[in-house]
Amino acid sequence: MPETMRAMRIHELGGSFRLETVPVPKPGPNDALLRLGATGVGLTLVIMRRTPGLISRYPRTMGHEIAGEVVEVGPEVRTVRPGDRVTAHFYLTCHNCNFCRSGRETLCPEFQGYVGLACDGGYAEYMTLPAVNLCKIPEGVSALDACVAADAICTPYHNCVAEAQIKPGDLVAVVGAGGGVAIHAVQLAQVCGGQVIGVDISEKKLETVSKLGAFAVVNPAKSDPVEEILALTQGRGVDAYLDYVATKQTIEAGLACLARGGKLVIVGYRPPAAYGGASPSFTVDPLELLSRGLEIHGSRYCSMLELRQSLELLRQKKIQPIVTETFTLEDTEKAFQMLERNEITGRAAVVFG
Repeated sequence: MPETMRAMRIHELGGSFRLETVPVPKPGPNDALLRLGATGVGLTLVIMRRTPGLISRYPRTMGHEIAGEVVEVGPEVRTVRPGDRVTAHFYLTCHNCNFCRSGRETLCPEFQGYVGLACDGGYAEYMTLPAVNLCKIPEGVSALDACVAADAICTPYHNCVAEAQIKPGDLVAVVGAGGGVAIHAVQLAQVCGGQVIGVDISEKKLETVSKLGAFAVVNPAKSDPVEEILALTQGRGVDAYLDYVATKQTIEAGLACLARGGKLVIVGYRPPAAYGGASPSFTVDPLELLSRGLEIHGSRYCSMLELRQSLELLRQKKIQPIVTETFTLEDTEKAFQMLERNEITGRAAVVFG
């Protein structure tokens, strides 16, 4: 085991990554030490590194969509052993409250923060994590695919199955459809039996969305999305509107094009303070919600069970991870900059070795 490792660390809010040599961390009694194989890069962390209050201390090694091999465990660990291939749950929770025990870990009142923000993450050659956060990777699933499952697949799995409850024949709009998480929602909605309309402002991304099976695509930069969606559904509207952008405009458009009994699922969020943008707060007509039976869902990440189920879908090849760019550890900052400029379709990842 080497004594030192390479890590990409940031030293201030919104700062750029620096390649540094640091000691290999030591696992505590309930922790496991991992050798990283791949770590995903997505817009969530691009936003989070600019959002005050999320990173607990500096310098910090970010990165939560990880896949790696266990190389050492603490003396109290019984759930994983050296040689196991694992990924990780993003949230650091108590694992004991009513929410954690009922599969709603993301609502844990004793929430301790996020992997890669409250503790060091996967933009390094090694990392430690509580063993209870680790999830074994099934045979036949690569490290690159598994790291994508750790957020970009398990999140839309929860959105589609638990929140939107998509059923065969449902009409589903996916907003920001070419992004790293939403592009997998396009597929998962179809796995549930839904018919997808992809919404995005990038024609290049919409081409990929169409190839993944969306029966129609809409570009809000070129036409009114509400008019387009209502026309595509013969005036009925969509049964589910999955919003991975979540601006005032996209949310209110969603409410306007929901079918009777439709569900608006809000997933994305960009803090105005971090981006200097307008408030995403939106208005709701309560009579519309009452008379048409509409539902608004706030959807955060997933449960550990849903992460396991997402990995199983990968093993069964029911869903295709969309990774269009891979980077070396040294190029992590380049990946973040490309995401800032909206230049990446689907997901990106840092690959080791």
